Amino acid sequence: MTDTAQSPPTSHLDLYNKIYTEALRIVAAPGTKDDDKLNQKITIILDTITKLIFGSDASMKAKLVLHGAGTLELIIELVQMPSVCKSDDKTLKGIQMSALKAVKTCVLRNPAGRSRCRSAQVYKFLGKVLLDDDDDDDDDDDDDDDDDTTNSKLSTNALLTEEAFTTLAATCLGDDLNALEASTIFKPLIKKAKENFSNVTSMQQKILYLETLFAAVEKEQERLLQKVKKDGHGMDSFFKNVVECESNIRTGYSHLQDAKYNMSFKHYNHAMNLILAYSEYTSLLDPLMLEIRTRRAHAAFEAAKYEECVQDACILLQGKDVRSEETRANLLKVKGKALIKMGCHDEGRETLAKWKILCPQGDDDEEIETLHQNVNIS
Repeated sequence: MTDTAQSPPTSHLDLYNKIYTEALRIVAAPGTKDDDKLNQKITIILDTITKLIFGSDASMKAKLVLHGAGTLELIIELVQMPSVCKSDDKTLKGIQMSALKAVKTCVLRNPAGRSRCRSAQVYKFLGKVLLDDDDDDDDDDDDDDDDDTTNSKLSTNALLTEEAFTTLAATCLGDDLNALEASTIFKPLIKKAKENFSNVTSMQQKILYLETLFAAVEKEQERLLQKVKKDGHGMDSFFKNVVECESNIRTGYSHLQDAKYNMSFKHYNHAMNLILAYSEYTSLLDPLMLEIRTRRAHAAFEAAKYEECVQDACILLQGKDVRSEETRANLLKVKGKALIKMGCHDEGRETLAKWKILCPQGDDDEEIETLHQNVNIS
């Protein structure tokens, strides 16, 4: 047999983009009235997402999960398609199983994926899988009722329930903020599953893991829980603030990339205000605070808000949360530039000298070169 000419292999990202684009097309316009064919396409897409992400290294997995408007968000949209919701029980459960595996693959060993669970409404999806909705023929499950699991009937499907708990555990592994949220939502269902599936050893092991994890995170976050209770708002209110904060962080970053610096600064301010009152009671919000201050400092500089820029940079540089040398260097750079813009040349020169130590061969932009000349930095 002779070799035939072949086209170059498609890159992992290109192949994923093809699947992602097809999924977006289905969500936007199904293009067929044949629900069975549509559901088959949805299943194939979900299974392909799982295979592509499962075989990726950590860096590529993060890129794939954050691709476009987010892979987790897309998975949840697909499983909520009308053709899926009104399908027969066997088809519905099959698609839910494929979606659970796709979600699990997105979050395992992937902090970027776990951080999107709230925005993608992953826990709302897990709740629907775990609850027996056979009696609910109408789509009258308003948002206010989504987390009312206390009086709901647990699904009798052992395989699906166990996969849902496995996926839940994956979203919490290495992410205590997710674990705290999950503990406030799923403890009633875990208690029911412990009783209903007492003879399923593998599920009992997962239940024990989740119970232990939830107990540990609740103990660690006792100060936060007491704060929320004292305020009388409840954990639902707290996590609504967190969701809105994360949304504003993403919007702020989008504006930052589009050079809309004042708008970016405004969204980062709002994001900060949503969680600031809780920050002294927990370290769970530190990564969000770090991201807000780091990017707000840059937006503030570009918007000529130099004092605000220096304030954020100083808080981060004096703290212990900045572990990346690259982040520290960027903060020193923007702080030094802002100080010189404010007329604080000596302090600005000192700060830029520290930046040069961290980045001796870094590519200086034209503004830095000019600043070097103005303050005689060699």
